[in-house]
Amino acid sequence: MTRRFPHRGWPEAAYLLAAVALGGIGGVVWRTTTPLPGYTVQPDGQALISELGLTQLFVADARYAVIGMAGGLLMGLLAMLVLRRRGWWVVVWTTGGSVLAGLAAWGAGVVGAVPLKDRLAHATAGRTEPVDLVLHSPVAVLLWPFAAMLLVLLWSAFTAEPGQSPRPRRSAQGPAQGPAQGVGHSVEGADGGHPGVEQPDQVGGRDLQLE
Repeated sequence: MTRRFPHRGWPEAAYLLAAVALGGIGGVVWRTTTPLPGYTVQPDGQALISELGLTQLFVADARYAVIGMAGGLLMGLLAMLVLRRRGWWVVVWTTGGSVLAGLAAWGAGVVGAVPLKDRLAHATAGRTEPVDLVLHSPVAVLLWPFAAMLLVLLWSAFTAEPGQSPRPRRSAQGPAQGPAQGVGHSVEGADGGHPGVEQPDQVGGRDLQLE
């Protein structure tokens, strides 16, 4: 029997829209909270950056990685809440949606920014212009699906599948047994006695005497 899902298609569409929205929010957070070093314009027109500033050039990558892990966990949670009845397809949608969210965060963080060279060209002496927000390691986008799938696996490991009833518990005493059989049970005698009445054992028409 084929399983039919009500409102086929809308959970996937809603999940992808939520991925773009969550990625956009993550990009804005990345853009507004990342401390960037800057170049200071000298009187002779040169722009210099300190040694401390050089060590902070990769702060943007670290901040994006943290946002990606948090956003990926949210994507995994959303996938299990919306797509858990899709079976193994939840893996495909979670991976694709999380990658989409990571790309959206990357784009939202860098779109519309004025390049550093253009800002330095119009900067006056003594002014410090921050460097461009750049993701030096694009592989950090994969942190979104990694965190999302981690939560999906944990959810699947510790919760029952939708529509699956919990397994009955087995009693430590074993299966229920019928009435005990042994001494005193009712038998039908050899002389055709009434069932349920105890009859003495007979051999050859004589009572069997047991000592």
